[in-house]
Amino acid sequence: MKKPGRPWKIIARATAAGVLMACLTNASWGQLGGLPANLPGKIPGGLPGGVAGGVPGAIPAGVPAGLPSGTPAGTLGGALSSPLGGSVPVGPVLQNVPQTVTKTVNGVDQTLQSTINTTQTTIDTVKRDIVGRPLLTAALARDPQGARIVRGEILAVSPSTTSLAAVKRLNFGIERTETLSSLGLTAVVLSVPNGMNTSDALAALKKADPQGTYDYNHIYDPSGAMTPHIGGGVAMPVVHVSAIRIGMIDGGVVQQHPAFSDATIIAKDIAGEHHAPPTAHGTAVASLLVGDDGDFHGYLPGATLYVADAFGGEATGGSAIDLVRALNWLASQRVAVVNASLAGPPNALLQAGVRAFLAGGHVLVAAVGNNGPAAPLAYPASYPGVIAVTSVDRNRRLQVDANRGDVTFAAIGVDVRTAALRGYTNDTGTSFATPVVAARFALLIPAPNSQTAERARLALERVALPMGKGPGDPAFGYGYLPPPSLALARR
Repeated sequence: MKKPGRPWKIIARATAAGVLMACLTNASWGQLGGLPANLPGKIPGGLPGGVAGGVPGAIPAGVPAGLPSGTPAGTLGGALSSPLGGSVPVGPVLQNVPQTVTKTVNGVDQTLQSTINTTQTTIDTVKRDIVGRPLLTAALARDPQGARIVRGEILAVSPSTTSLAAVKRLNFGIERTETLSSLGLTAVVLSVPNGMNTSDALAALKKADPQGTYDYNHIYDPSGAMTPHIGGGVAMPVVHVSAIRIGMIDGGVVQQHPAFSDATIIAKDIAGEHHAPPTAHGTAVASLLVGDDGDFHGYLPGATLYVADAFGGEATGGSAIDLVRALNWLASQRVAVVNASLAGPPNALLQAGVRAFLAGGHVLVAAVGNNGPAAPLAYPASYPGVIAVTSVDRNRRLQVDANRGDVTFAAIGVDVRTAALRGYTNDTGTSFATPVVAARFALLIPAPNSQTAERARLALERVALPMGKGPGDPAFGYGYLPPPSLALARR
């Protein structure tokens, strides 16, 4: 199919035709003294830089406001008389007009195309969130509670043959099947029937197969506001440990950053196509875990960091199935403790994945979220057995927009110095408190083991500094847990 013409090309060629027509109809070049800056069409502000004043910018400098009238008006010897006075030579200058106009049009084409390409690159760069996802997309929708979901997708959790028969009977498509062997689960991604919205499709499936487990493919977000704060940041105690392995589920990391010059980072792109861009959020969280550069120190410099990029730069990145795939990969790598600085709504597949992960002796440390005291509980932090972390400042005052509810520990997360995409900055968010607690657990659990994990939890509950109403407080949990110290690392 023929592609429609580009408006700016039509305008440019129409301009050229106008110049030629003016010459052939005896119009004085003085009438053309430059095309207006606000050409009609889709070129606001006129032609781009380098073509100031319109097409005549390409006309030889000797013809600033009209061709020279070298022959008296009214004569026919090599000139055409002009009704406005003067004359226009018919000779070499007029013969060169088509060539001059063609060069001008080509120059305009190239300039406009360059401008369009530059603008599109800028738009693609700017319109992404802190974990690299495009902000404007039609791939997402909302569930009845307002949570974001992947449009047109339903998740089936370890469906039985009866469930799959119901799926087929209702004309659902099977997009893909994920075998999560390290968690003992199977996840099937279903596409809703044509003409049916996602919410109606889920309701119909649950009604037809009440014994099955189905849910939306919810979207989860990082729990760090990435809001710079004025101040020197909180100094990190230096703890060098070489035998520790710790994991994180987040966005990609700028591994070339000076903070990671001596770090061992093993990364896997869970959601994308292996071309995901590094992200500000993932880089910041990773630096708090294993960063080490001059006077900047993470909590576990020298540890091996496993990065599961669950966002992947995709519009639907950070979905429930992406998070569970990340847990499955980290479990397969025998990573005992995992930091999850993200939050979202409850989800059946995520709940099953978290339960299986914890049953394998792993520890999941998750941020409670930054949606304020009146916000609903955030997940995975609110699932049983997950270590839920809130954020306080250096004076142990609660971060004002931190979620309340199922909190286990509070840790420093306000005005914390982190690695940025370039250089360093100070950030605030429950995302940046979670690495403190994850590091404390990683120092006590060398390998996945349920008994060791429980002993570590009890030990940290004892050393936490009580806050609020004591253990079980909806804002502080068991209290404030300081960053790991060198003495603790040597135990």
